[in-house]
Amino acid sequence: MRIAVCDDDLVFAQHLTRRLTSLGKGDLLINTFSNGTDLVREITSGRKIDAVFLDIEMPGLNGLDAARKLRELGGELSIIFLTSHTELAMEGYEVNALRFLPKDCSDSKLIQAIEAIERELGAKPNVVIKQKGEEFVVSPDKIILAEADNNTVIFRLEDDSISARMKLTEALDMLGKTSQDFVKVHRCTIVNLRHVVKYTAKEIILDNGETVPMSKSCAAEFKTKMFDFVRLSAR
Repeated sequence: MRIAVCDDDLVFAQHLTRRLTSLGKGDLLINTFSNGTDLVREITSGRKIDAVFLDIEMPGLNGLDAARKLRELGGELSIIFLTSHTELAMEGYEVNALRFLPKDCSDSKLIQAIEAIERELGAKPNVVIKQKGEEFVVSPDKIILAEADNNTVIFRLEDDSISARMKLTEALDMLGKTSQDFVKVHRCTIVNLRHVVKYTAKEIILDNGETVPMSKSCAAEFKTKMFDFVRLSAR
């Protein structure tokens, strides 16, 4: 889960980042911003953020105005305001704020906020793969790669594999509707960028230990998407 902490108090921002990291489940990628302008600029440029812990009272572009700009972009990220001024709640709800937290909130309140974000993210669609009349509902993050074999596509999961009668182009379209992390790297292969460990000009090594070839025709798109993925996720 990708989280931004935006507060002009750098000491507090670093403290909150440490608390979130310790209270999370090990899958939090956290970036800090010292002002609303930089936060909006980064998200406008394409940085993927799932949620932001946003200080309301900041010089320049304050938290409420930053949230309004983010909503104008059409983003679905969860907004958690950091403030002790409950009178600002009505304005916050205008931008569909998920939570209001005082800066000295308890660990239990932070855990509740993280869980609320996870519930919102959980509303995103899974992949439904049909195999021999059965339908399997799979989280896209668990799919390591998809590989074409004649008129069948084999979806390799972290702990299993599922085969479906379809073309690779159909598989790529289906996967692309649930996640931007999939990219075609060969005429027969789609990989999930989340599972890439390293790559060369000719091959890609995945976190299950498998090596897959990369064709010249797919290399440019793969490198562009891989670069964006690393930059946006701060891996």
